[in-house]
Amino acid sequence: MALAVMALVAQRFAQRNDDLRRNALDFDRYAQARAATQGALAATLYWNATRPLMPAGRGTLDQQLRHDGQVYLTVDEARVAVQDYRGLLSINGASRSMLRNLLVLDGVSLSRAQAMTDVLDDYIDTDSLKHINGAERPEYQALGLPGPANDWIVSLQELQGMPLWRDDVALLARWAPLFSTDFGHIMNPATAPLPVLKALFPNANAAQLQLVQTLRRSDQLRDIRSAQRLTGLPFHEDEHLLAPGPESRVTVWAPGLPRAHEYNIRLTSAGELGPWVITEQHSITRRPFIDEAPPTLPFPLALRPRTAAADRPAP
Repeated sequence: MALAVMALVAQRFAQRNDDLRRNALDFDRYAQARAATQGALAATLYWNATRPLMPAGRGTLDQQLRHDGQVYLTVDEARVAVQDYRGLLSINGASRSMLRNLLVLDGVSLSRAQAMTDVLDDYIDTDSLKHINGAERPEYQALGLPGPANDWIVSLQELQGMPLWRDDVALLARWAPLFSTDFGHIMNPATAPLPVLKALFPNANAAQLQLVQTLRRSDQLRDIRSAQRLTGLPFHEDEHLLAPGPESRVTVWAPGLPRAHEYNIRLTSAGELGPWVITEQHSITRRPFIDEAPPTLPFPLALRPRTAAADRPAP
């Protein structure tokens, strides 16, 4: 009996040691992943602040960090994707027809899309006059919501507190990567995701949209007039600019992290730690472009020699 008890105690002790060892290894892996993502973020900030503008990113033809959501792999196995704000649809500054186009193309009925834009306009404007299908303070109070802000939207998280917009969490999560809180209306077709391109040029056919993507991948989409001539699409010099703006969204992830980290970055000379400020940051669910391991490019700034380990796919 005593031997059985001793064997049981030894087994439990060994199991506890295994658990502690496994937890220590998991924590070490997590710490390494966090260090890798912080290094990737610092390298991205430095690159964006020191490299010349290209139509779809920053750098040169030989070494470029694209701002169209292209995934890059650092020597520490971190994944980095940069998205130019000008390539996204601004919920503050974009035309409401373009926003309706995007919603309808994603399966929202035209009447509901109109109502959603009315709600958005009532949330932003400073008066208490309700649009036909909008929502002012009485409608928010009836739903137990604190809005409207009657001011510019500073975070996409605010959409989660608006009538209609908050009704479908999955749809809102799918749209968020296509939206920005920029205050301008200038757009960059060289960095726009395909759904935004479709909303920008609703009458374009599939061949024209494919041509735009082909031209910008080969850095041949360089000026508005030639873009209009080559594609037959209505590019306008007053509305479109083939150059990234000062604001971008940087997403980083590394093996060992359960979630990705997202940063909204603004290049400015007023930054305390460098010529940039981070205006918003939060963790997000790892998006399909990370989980499905699409083709990645080496990050253009190698802080140390690249090894074969950096080329292994993420688990």
